[in-house]
Amino acid sequence: MKLREHLSLPSGSHLTRRLRMAVVLFAGSFLCLLASPISSYGQAVTNAIDIAKIRFFRSDVSHFEVATQAKGTTRNDAITSLAFKPLSKQLPGSYMERDIFQRFTLTNSGDTAKEIFFLPGFYCRNIELFSAAADHPTGQLTPVVDTVARSPRFLGAINIQVAPHTTTVYYCRFNFVRTNVNNIIPRIIEKDYFRQWRSSVRDRDYLLDIVSYVATGILLMMIFYSLAVYLQNQNKEFIFYALYTLCTAFLLFLKSYLNLTGSAFHYFYEEYLDFMMMTASVFTYLFFVRQFLNTKENHPGLDKFLRWSKLVMIVFSAVFTFLYFFTEKYIVLNTMENLVMKLVFFVVGITFIVYSIKKKDTLLNYLALGNLALVVFSIISLLIMIFKWGVADSESRWSIFNRSIFYYELGLVLELSFFLSGLAWKNRRDIVERVKERERLKLENERKEFEKQMAVVTAMQGERDRISADMHDELGSGVTAIRLMSEILKTKMKSQSIPELDKISSNANELLGKMNTIIWTMKSSNDTVESLIAYIRAHAIEYFDSTPIECTVRLPAVIPQSDISGEKRRNIFLSVKEALNNAMKHSQATQLHIDIVAREHLLVIRITDNGIGINTEQLRRFGNGLSNMRRRMDNIGGSFTIECEGQCVLTFEAPL
Repeated sequence: MKLREHLSLPSGSHLTRRLRMAVVLFAGSFLCLLASPISSYGQAVTNAIDIAKIRFFRSDVSHFEVATQAKGTTRNDAITSLAFKPLSKQLPGSYMERDIFQRFTLTNSGDTAKEIFFLPGFYCRNIELFSAAADHPTGQLTPVVDTVARSPRFLGAINIQVAPHTTTVYYCRFNFVRTNVNNIIPRIIEKDYFRQWRSSVRDRDYLLDIVSYVATGILLMMIFYSLAVYLQNQNKEFIFYALYTLCTAFLLFLKSYLNLTGSAFHYFYEEYLDFMMMTASVFTYLFFVRQFLNTKENHPGLDKFLRWSKLVMIVFSAVFTFLYFFTEKYIVLNTMENLVMKLVFFVVGITFIVYSIKKKDTLLNYLALGNLALVVFSIISLLIMIFKWGVADSESRWSIFNRSIFYYELGLVLELSFFLSGLAWKNRRDIVERVKERERLKLENERKEFEKQMAVVTAMQGERDRISADMHDELGSGVTAIRLMSEILKTKMKSQSIPELDKISSNANELLGKMNTIIWTMKSSNDTVESLIAYIRAHAIEYFDSTPIECTVRLPAVIPQSDISGEKRRNIFLSVKEALNNAMKHSQATQLHIDIVAREHLLVIRITDNGIGINTEQLRRFGNGLSNMRRRMDNIGGSFTIECEGQCVLTFEAPL
C-alpha cells in the first residue's frame, strides 16, 4: 500500500499488475542464484567442450586454463586451489622445470557414452587426470582410471569416458619432456580416430622423412667407403670419419623415425641423446681433420686449436650430463645446447675456414668450403628453431622448408660433397706423387746400377791399363831383347846362314807387333773412335811400306768424339788387319784404298783393291779368314760384305 502510494498508482490498475509480476520474477531469479554454487570457476559450464559434437579431433586453447607449480610441491587435493589462468599457445621455458596443471570441462549432449583421447600437448609424461563435479568444481577430486592409454603405443595421451547428458570438470597434471620441440596445445581426439590421427600428423612430414632417409643412406655409404679405405690402406683417419658419419646418420635417422612418437627412448633421445650424438660427431670429425691433414706437422697452430676445442667439448658434455641426470634444469640445459655448445661449434668452424683461406691450400680449401656450407645452414636451422620462422604454410606440402632439421641436413650433404671433391683431388695428387716417386726411385736405382757398372768398368779399365803396362814393361822388353839378340847374331854370323835364327827374328818381330796390338786394345785411353781410325791408318801405311801395293787412306773431315769399347776396337782392327793380310797375299793388286766414314752412330770402313778379286777356289783357300772377319763383326753387332765386280770391295760396318 505504501509502495503504491509512493508511486501514486491507482489500485488494481494494469500497471500495478505488471509491477507485481516483475517483482515476482526478480525474487525467483534471486532465489535460484542463491541456490546455485558460487566458485571461482563460474564459467566452467558455459565454456564446456561438447564431445558429442567433435568429429575426429579438436584443438582449441580457448577452453583450457593452466597453472604451474614447482615439481612435487602440490598435493592432489590442493590442485583445485591453484591460480589458473587462460592458456596460450606460447610455451615458456620455465614450464619444462615445473608441474603443469590444465583445467577444462567436458560435456556429452549425446544419448550414449563416448570415449576420447586427451593430449595435453606434445612430449608429455607422468600424466594424471582427475575429475570433479560440474556443480562443485573446487570440491573433492576423483582420479580418472585410464585402462587403454598406458600402452607405449598411446604414451603421451590419456583415455576419458564421458557418460551421456553429463558435464564434468577435469584437472590434468603432467610434466613436459625437457626439449624445445614441445608445444602446449591440448587435443581431444575420438578414440577410434586416434591411430589415424597420429598417422596423419606424421604424414605431414613425409617429404622431410624422405630427405632424412636419403641423407642417412648417403652417410651409411660413406661409412662403408671409409671402412673400405681403412682396410685397404690402413689410413686410421678414416676410422674417425666412419665414427663421425655413424653418429650423424643415427642423429638424422632417429630424429625422423621417432618424430611425434611417445616412448621413453624418444623422450630420452630428445632430452639428452641427440645433443650428445651431435657433440660426438663434431668431436670425431676434429679427430679426423687432425689425422687427415696431419696438422701436428703441417699446421701446428691449427692442431693446437683443435686439441683445445676437443677439451672444451669434453668439459661441456660432462657438465651437460651432470645437469641432466642430477637436476631438473631445462633453461640451463637448453642454453648450453642451443647457444653455448653451438657457439663453440660455430667458432671452431669459422676459425678453421679463416685459417684454410689464409693458407691457400687446395685440400684445406675443399674442407673449408664444406664447413662453410654446414655452418651457414646450421645457423639457418638454429634461427628457425629459436624464432619459429617459416617460409610456407604449415599445412602445405612444402612446409618442409619450415623445419630446422631440413637445413641442417642440406648443410651436411653439401659438406659431404665438398669433402668427396677434396678427397678425389687428394687421391689424384697422391697418385701423381706416387708415380713421381716411383720414377724417382727407378731413376735412382738406374743411377746406382749405372754407377755400379761404371765402377766395374773403371775397375776393368784400371786392370786393363795395369796388364797393358805390365805387358809393355815385362813382355815387351823381353821380346825386344830376343829380337835384338837375334839380329846381332845374324850380323856376327854373316858367313853362315842359319834358318832357325831367321825364324826367331821373324817370330819375335811378329810377336812384338801382336803384343803392341794387344796393349793398344787393352789401354783404356784408346777407347775412342779417333784412336781407332788413327791406329788403322798407321798400321796400313806401315804394313804396305816397301811392298808392290800402293796404299792410300782417306779419312773423314770430321771425326766424332765418340767412345768405343776395347772389345769393339779389337774386333774391328783385327777384321781390317785380316783383310789387309789377304790383300797382300792373294789379291795381286798394285793399288789399295781404305775409305773410312764416321757418322754419329755408325763407323764404315771400305777397302778397295784393283787385284784379281776372289773366286771360288780362293774362297776355299782363305775361307777361314773371311769367316773370322764375319764372326768378329757379328759379335759386336756389325756387318761384313764382299763385292767383286771389276774391283774387290770389302765393307765393314759397326755401330758406335
